[in-house]
Amino acid sequence: MGSIVAVNAALALALLAVPALWGDFMAWQIGLYLLYGVAAQGVGLAWGRGGFLPLGNAVFFGVAAYAAAMVLNATGGALLPNLLAMLAIAGVLAALAWGLAALVFHGRSDSGPFFSLITLALVLIVAQLAETNPSITGGFNGYAGFAPLAGLDPYGNLYYAIVALVVAVSLSLMALDRLPAGLVLRALVAQEGRLQLLGFATNRVKAWAFAGAAFITALAGTLYASHQGIVTPQATGFVLSAELVIWAAVGGRLHPLGALFGAVAIGLLSAELRDILPWWEVVVAMIFLLVVLLAPGGAAELVARGARALGWQRRIPQPAPCPAPSSRAAGATGALRLEDVQLHAGAVHILRGLDVSCPESGILCVIGPNGAGKTTMLKAITGAMRLQSGRILLGERDITNAPIHAALDAGIGRKMQIPTVFGGLSLTENLQLASLAGRARAGDFLHPATLGWQSPALARLMAHPAVPLAGLSARDAGSLPQGHRQLLELGLTIAAEPQILLLDEPTAGMSPEETALMVELIRDYQAQTGAFVLVIEHDMALVAALDARVLVLHQGRNLAVGRLDEVRANPAVAAVYAGGEK
Repeated sequence: MGSIVAVNAALALALLAVPALWGDFMAWQIGLYLLYGVAAQGVGLAWGRGGFLPLGNAVFFGVAAYAAAMVLNATGGALLPNLLAMLAIAGVLAALAWGLAALVFHGRSDSGPFFSLITLALVLIVAQLAETNPSITGGFNGYAGFAPLAGLDPYGNLYYAIVALVVAVSLSLMALDRLPAGLVLRALVAQEGRLQLLGFATNRVKAWAFAGAAFITALAGTLYASHQGIVTPQATGFVLSAELVIWAAVGGRLHPLGALFGAVAIGLLSAELRDILPWWEVVVAMIFLLVVLLAPGGAAELVARGARALGWQRRIPQPAPCPAPSSRAAGATGALRLEDVQLHAGAVHILRGLDVSCPESGILCVIGPNGAGKTTMLKAITGAMRLQSGRILLGERDITNAPIHAALDAGIGRKMQIPTVFGGLSLTENLQLASLAGRARAGDFLHPATLGWQSPALARLMAHPAVPLAGLSARDAGSLPQGHRQLLELGLTIAAEPQILLLDEPTAGMSPEETALMVELIRDYQAQTGAFVLVIEHDMALVAALDARVLVLHQGRNLAVGRLDEVRANPAVAAVYAGGEK
């Protein structure tokens, strides 16, 4: 936290020196770009941390500016009523943004482009309304004639209020990155599917990110009214929305200060070069394209690369370890049953009346030829694919077509066929996320100590002398070898101690030694927790080592159930499936 305060103190001192060094007009000009920069920070929060691009954030900027101007006009610019009104305006717009995002992203993990188009349409509609309602907004000529906030001079002391907003927003965004909430946002961008399997409702996470973006952008808009003394439809328009995206991209959407510096830098360059270079807008567009193609993290990424090349590494202090509270997944009960499950994708029937009855405890191996429906069965259990008919039950609880994030609370953990870890996050951050799964409540995401939680199941795995992950805490999880990623994903899956553990080819790409270790870890987890473990596997040596009952699937139906030697001796199984060994 000390480094964050130091950075923002330096930022404040640099900005406060502007009037003395370059005069009031330059301070007024930079003040405008700072307000645009704060609005661009809102875009950066949604785009860089939420993983979706809002093309219409000028709606919140412009609507907040109009609303603030009207309150200023009604109150004569009185300080306290207007400060409260600014917060209320931003809060109302944030609530509307939350509702819009929650609705659009509900039940989907691929709505980014769709969402962008909706916000684009929204900004076009609002700009049109602002132009065609002169009795309310002043129309094309704008809304003017109101006093500035507390009578502050736009060419004088209002600049210091803008600096205060800049520092408050920047400090908050940088602090957010150090909190569990910030970690969840970065994980959302890295691997949304895995985050859902850890019990996070990503549609609501995205909604909170968009609400935060709208709140920040709206705060900038409320001060814009006092700064300009007039609000025109251009403040709600597509051009400003596009510029906010460009500034966030060029400066760096992944760093809280990137978008701010992008807006100020391009703004100042535009003021100097727009009249000299008739094709200045084309130059800005080319810069944007080059950044998107060559340095997606913008100027902030280039600075970070340079710092790493010089051997400067950002050291983030870790909270003290502490026992994690009980997981909701660990308390789930009931045996898993699939009853007459029918599932098809288009005209292709994958599961055809599948019936499976599982015990509450123990291990079941599922084998069968490719295309038999093994992975699809796991997708159906966790809600990743919807059934056309049939039921999936946990005890007497019907979980048919429940959302993916609800699987963990039902006591189900799933390991994917291809190991999915949070690339771009360190191994430590991956483990911290896993320890939050099934445990964290709303307030825990704003408490740094939550990142010190230690999951008992995860601690046992990491302490195993043959697990080679303990010394790789700072390593990017996405750069780990295949065997290490398989072990890490197992850790992510068992951290919440689910009572139903679904493992899809958990040893794919692993050496015989790593495979033997995986078998030991699976058997140990089952013995420690009494869980039911379902393992999909093609390696008959692993199936034999697990010494469990075997279910054979073929063409989406049960073909045989029994011990391994029994199903191997079954002529119907031998006719369609031979299996294999490493």
